[in-house]
Amino acid sequence: MRRLFIAGTITALMIVAHLPALAQQGFTPAQKEEMRKMLRDMMRERGMTPPAGEDMPAMGDTTKETPRFGETFSGGTGLMGGRTIYARPFVKAPKTIIGGYIDFSLTRCQGGARDCRATLEFDQERFVPFFYSQVTDRLSVAAELEVEHGGPQSNQSDGDIKMEFATMDYRFSDWFNLRGGIILVPMGRFNLIHDSPLNDLPLRPMVSRSILPSTFAESGIGFFGTVYPTALSKVDYEFYVVNGFDGRNGQLRESSGTRGSRGSLSRDRNENKAIVSRISFSPRLGIEMAGSIHHGQWNDESSIYNGEEYDLTLYAIDGNLQRGPFELQGEAAWAGIQGSGQYQTEAGLVSTQAADDSMRRQILQQEGVDYVVPANMSGYYVQLNYHFMPRMLTRTFPGYFGQDSTFTGIVRWGKADTNTASDFNPNDEERLTLGINFRPIEDSVIKFAYTFNTIGQTRERIQTAGDNTPDDTSDDVFGVRTNPGLTGSGFQFNLSTYF
Repeated sequence: MRRLFIAGTITALMIVAHLPALAQQGFTPAQKEEMRKMLRDMMRERGMTPPAGEDMPAMGDTTKETPRFGETFSGGTGLMGGRTIYARPFVKAPKTIIGGYIDFSLTRCQGGARDCRATLEFDQERFVPFFYSQVTDRLSVAAELEVEHGGPQSNQSDGDIKMEFATMDYRFSDWFNLRGGIILVPMGRFNLIHDSPLNDLPLRPMVSRSILPSTFAESGIGFFGTVYPTALSKVDYEFYVVNGFDGRNGQLRESSGTRGSRGSLSRDRNENKAIVSRISFSPRLGIEMAGSIHHGQWNDESSIYNGEEYDLTLYAIDGNLQRGPFELQGEAAWAGIQGSGQYQTEAGLVSTQAADDSMRRQILQQEGVDYVVPANMSGYYVQLNYHFMPRMLTRTFPGYFGQDSTFTGIVRWGKADTNTASDFNPNDEERLTLGINFRPIEDSVIKFAYTFNTIGQTRERIQTAGDNTPDDTSDDVFGVRTNPGLTGSGFQFNLSTYF
């Protein structure tokens, strides 16, 4: 009997202790009351005095209960049948902010150019949900999920869905913070502020497409922070260790720059980590100067490269100057590549980017295709903005042109060269852009621009004399013909807003 009494007492105490957890299992009010009655009767039989009235644990009443991880939301006794999917801390205490931006365009460039097709086309370029959560005073999470060109349509397969970035930050102080996840790589200025509503022109600079492959994100971990040397100045820094580039088997080549060699977000393809860092200095409000570097291995030790390991180093400088209604900004980048030369592909799966950047897919690479890995690449852009708002419009049409409304006139000149050693690279690009936009508010913009595009000249060996027989291959019967650069001028219209 003594053993039964002890066992019963322990059982009763266990039931009392677990009543809050039992309450999560979705019992009916009658079942809860019967369980309370059984508990009282058992405690009386054992000579114990049950608590009376409100002192008895209220089963199922969790409206004022603070979630306890490992108890309230644990497995086992915490399961709630079909309602188990709601057993999440953010259901009881919502703390995540959802926003994002949308980006829609209409373009046409005669003959076609980067990001501007030869035919008149509408394009739902991007729909980008943004998520932010302040988990604790020191821990935060931020992420962007990008839906490009309407997503991967089943009958067209010309869109994509991917993580733009997804990071978890732990704050120690202003000058030292830990970050891990899919990191927006701090190479240059544009990649960090690439959102369409932030930019005054519809198309991105070409240096940020070919040399610095915006949008550029990599998996890794590192630190960032801000230091204030004086009351008016500040220094921002970021430093990360990341997976790095994957340029194997033709993914790094003259024709596509570094864009096709962006690495995997889930694995390190060459088992050799890269480092990336950016330091910016702002001596006062409206002035910023910065430098960036990315260094790491781009290949593996396969037979294509004779077992050698080669590095790719990116350098960039950027700056921004604002004075009254004028704003001057620019960026320059260089790539130095070891192991340059002509190679042939091997058969196997590779990750490839569509020519219009609409999607990235795994394809079966065929064998024996020639490609060139250049020794150096370079590019830059310079952009001048002038912000204005005619007072006549704000006075005459205050419902359309408010105090926060602004017009901006823009001139941008840019260039990208994916092989600086060749004067006849068909992938050289130069672009002059003239644009104007209207912002009804700062976060929304209507853009119009016209671009003058020049795509690099080429040369080819042609037969000029001889008897046209296969054996007649002497140099004196051949010459070189230069093909002039192509032009792909045209207009772009864009609507974009944060939401």
